[in-house]
Amino acid sequence: MKLWQGMLIILALSGCSERYYNGKGAELLVYPEQHVYEFTAKTQLEATNKLSKIFDSVDEIDSGAAYSIEYKNAKSKKLLDASLADKKLLPYQAEVFTMTRNASLASDLKVTITFHALLTKPCQPSRIESTEISRNCFSEAARSQQVAHKERLVEGI
Repeated sequence: MKLWQGMLIILALSGCSERYYNGKGAELLVYPEQHVYEFTAKTQLEATNKLSKIFDSVDEIDSGAAYSIEYKNAKSKKLLDASLADKKLLPYQAEVFTMTRNASLASDLKVTITFHALLTKPCQPSRIESTEISRNCFSEAARSQQVAHKERLVEGI
């Protein structure tokens, strides 16, 4: 009986102490990024291509980004409408999507985009009697990046 109790205690301790020896997994941190693009349109084709590249690159990172677009005049508004013609779902997917006229702009367009990005940080092994313990470590960090809804996660930084 004492042998069984001794084995049970050793198994329990080895299972609990595993986290002190292994730094397995990774922690996912979500942080907001804000980018401001301000440009004057020389040609409609150039500006449309530039805006499309910006919208596509942000959509790859976070499909629910917040867009605040300011335009100077009717010409800039037409340019903006032309670049958004093939992205009809963008205003509906975005968390916030606003287009406002601002006659005091120095350039033709000002696009402010706020999106959430994921950062993976490898978990360090825990230290005995240490208060800095990372409790949000996942062993399948790559899988959690694929299924994570960034807008539903808590901001980490």
